[in-house]
Amino acid sequence: MGNELESPLEFDLIFNNELSYETRNNIKNTFPDSEATALYSINLNVTENQTPLIINSNGTVSKYRVEIMIYFEVHESSSGNSLYSNVSRGFSEYLVQTSEIQTNEKFKQATEIATNEAVQMMSIMIQNNVLGSQ
Repeated sequence: MGNELESPLEFDLIFNNELSYETRNNIKNTFPDSEATALYSINLNVTENQTPLIINSNGTVSKYRVEIMIYFEVHESSSGNSLYSNVSRGFSEYLVQTSEIQTNEKFKQATEIATNEAVQMMSIMIQNNVLGSQ
């Protein structure tokens, strides 16, 4: 029980807004995407926010929080019926570095962590509320 090997479910991912290359690929890597054989389609609206957390006395920012919010709606591909919708969030923080290149690298890492958190939560929600109810 529970040890059966199943072929992974495929989803047709529909991004309804523009987002960074890294975030888009992170989501696509979690949900196998195949429009032709997908049983479900997922409409996604993704927002990427960066908020200053620590502002120095001279007005510079030394720490940021990155937030990824995924608004999603799962549809049955054959009928188009909406099965489930919700929002998942992921957070991460990073410190500003001494060089712009290092700061950009820290930002990319923080974005990847926040996206992974949001995608993992979305995956759990879909498994429990769509796949688990069948």
